[in-house]
Amino acid sequence: MPTFTSADDLGSFMLEAHAQATQLGKLAQGPYLVAIDGRSGSGKTTLARQIQDILATAGTTVELFHLEDLYQGWDGLAQAVQTWQELALSLTGDGTDPGPTPLWYGWDWQSGQATGPHIFTPAQAPAGSIVLAEGVGALCGTHDLGVLIELDTLTRKDRALIRDGDTYRPYWDRWALQEEALYSHYRHIYHAVQVTYRPTSS
Repeated sequence: MPTFTSADDLGSFMLEAHAQATQLGKLAQGPYLVAIDGRSGSGKTTLARQIQDILATAGTTVELFHLEDLYQGWDGLAQAVQTWQELALSLTGDGTDPGPTPLWYGWDWQSGQATGPHIFTPAQAPAGSIVLAEGVGALCGTHDLGVLIELDTLTRKDRALIRDGDTYRPYWDRWALQEEALYSHYRHIYHAVQVTYRPTSS
């Protein structure tokens, strides 16, 4: 299981893995799905955007999807993961009729109301392209390459509260309990992850 500390090195690794999958004919019917997972404040979105830029610069068609868009409020992690598992299956490209483009519902954090339905645009990604899915629970859906970000709790919490401030502070423990439950339920997936990423603590 390779471990990376540099987005550039991880991006190069992804390009090589994508090229191998292409050569083996695994992407004739659908995109290459990369799942980037990690607990709150670990830097998933930052890493995903860095990787997106690296892949695009290399001439690869890439689309980014944020699992946080699926979370239905502060207690919505488990349901969002179930939704993600269904959406991820639409990207498998097994050659069968994909049917209508999948839909998903978002969440308006200001009003506390669901939004949508929204079209799951990664399902329309061309065969051979790369779809990056980032968020807690991304590894729980089908994927071609899985990346787990590892960072200590104190650093994650500092990062998250600097990012979101007092809006997140009352919910940190509540969300952390859901993450722990998810990691426990899917521990076989998290223990078997293909790649780990350990960012600097700055």
